[in-house]
Amino acid sequence: MTLRRKFILALIGMVFFMSIVFTSIALTSTQALLGHAETYVQQASGERINQFLSVYYEGHGGWGGVQDYVSRITDSSDQKLGRPPRDFERFVVFDNKNQVVVDTAKKDLGKQLAQFPVDNKITKQWQEIKVGGKTVGHYWQDQRPSAMDGRLAKTIGTSIIQAMLIGLILTSLVALLLGLLLTRHFTKPLNRLMEAVRKVGKGDLSSRVEVKGKGDIAILAQDFNRMTEQLTRNEEVRRNMVADIAHELRTPLAVILGKLESIQEGVLPSTPETILPIHDETLRLIRLVRDLQQLSLAEAGKLPMAMRSVKLRQIVERITEQFAIEFEERGLQLEVIGDVPEIIGDPDRLTQVFVNLIGNALLHTPAGGSLRVLLAEVERPLENGLIKDEAAHRLRDVFRRIGEKAEESKEGNSAVDLRSRGWVQVTVEDSGEGIPEEELDHIFNRFYRVNKARERESGGTGLGLAIAKEFIQAHGGSIHVESKPGVGSSFRIYLPVKNGNAEMNTLTIS
Repeated sequence: MTLRRKFILALIGMVFFMSIVFTSIALTSTQALLGHAETYVQQASGERINQFLSVYYEGHGGWGGVQDYVSRITDSSDQKLGRPPRDFERFVVFDNKNQVVVDTAKKDLGKQLAQFPVDNKITKQWQEIKVGGKTVGHYWQDQRPSAMDGRLAKTIGTSIIQAMLIGLILTSLVALLLGLLLTRHFTKPLNRLMEAVRKVGKGDLSSRVEVKGKGDIAILAQDFNRMTEQLTRNEEVRRNMVADIAHELRTPLAVILGKLESIQEGVLPSTPETILPIHDETLRLIRLVRDLQQLSLAEAGKLPMAMRSVKLRQIVERITEQFAIEFEERGLQLEVIGDVPEIIGDPDRLTQVFVNLIGNALLHTPAGGSLRVLLAEVERPLENGLIKDEAAHRLRDVFRRIGEKAEESKEGNSAVDLRSRGWVQVTVEDSGEGIPEEELDHIFNRFYRVNKARERESGGTGLGLAIAKEFIQAHGGSIHVESKPGVGSSFRIYLPVKNGNAEMNTLTIS
């Protein structure tokens, strides 16, 4: 059943329910009103009877002949006598001796009150007849409902029910018409959204929904459009990644296959010089597969990390020593400036990050240039917008898991205090060729190279910066880049400082 039909049925059901409730309330109120009206009519007629009986007693000085007088009034057709209606209820008049002197039914005339059944309770219902302030008798009116009252109540009740049924039918028809119009108006955006969802389900990621207004459906449409845009980007990244991997694998595999076929056919001798290119290409493939695996684990949040106290300056100095010969051959000036407190991190992962950054700077800085590594402590980088929400979430997750494992493994003084004391900033600056502004948003993507020629020997695999970004985010930090063509590039890393025991045990996070 469609949503529109559900809305219509719900609306009709609500109208029927409210009509039934309203009809029940109206019938109950009408019945109570008829009861009050009947009581009022009886009281009015009683007062009128009391009045003309008092006038008779005062005029005749007693009750003599009162029965004939009352009979003449009730039976006469003369309107001038002011008679009660013909269907008026029976009433009985008692004198001061409790003897019946008037009975409109003429069946209990002359009886004493004691002769009436006890359960009649006449004395509780009769009213006094007074003349000159003196009680001269009592009258009792039979309050049993007459046939006319029953017919009147039945007629009024039937009329009300008929009016309610007519109103219910008309209201239901109007509600159905309005329901058709309103549900069509309200569900039209949903129908468009459902159609777009079906297209996306069939693989058409270009489907979009027109957004109108600011209601819940409009917000849902906006979220759907953002989702499809993200899916489109992810699909594009996937296709590009597959193409890039195929490109990276095709060349070394072709080299290996060509060399092996030449050796098998005897074109080339099986010498170390011949086998060396095969060995190099094999190592390249191993590095590529390893980098892809680490990158995938980091993006999935399952990267194993051995967390311990780390001195960043020692890591940077050790890396610069490894590159000392390259710096000397190219005449590059290298400076390591400043120092920062110890942090909690994986020294191997952080070493790989700085190897990638310093290696890129060395590769893209011309002879005679310079490279600086600046280390400094900053207090509140969050307020400057340098740490994004994603990195903040990772930070909390990383140190939550560290805290849990430290709590499980602590013994004696091996407990670790994981409260943050601030942030450290490590900046790698070079005076190289720089990066065009339009490329800055893409340099952390997989297999992305600024050099569109994709020179494998000089450009690497294009995974170094992507790995660096994921490793830094796995530590709860962030990495940013600033660059100008012809001036140089500056990669700035922020990592959280945590209190920790320098002798803490290794914690592996996966």
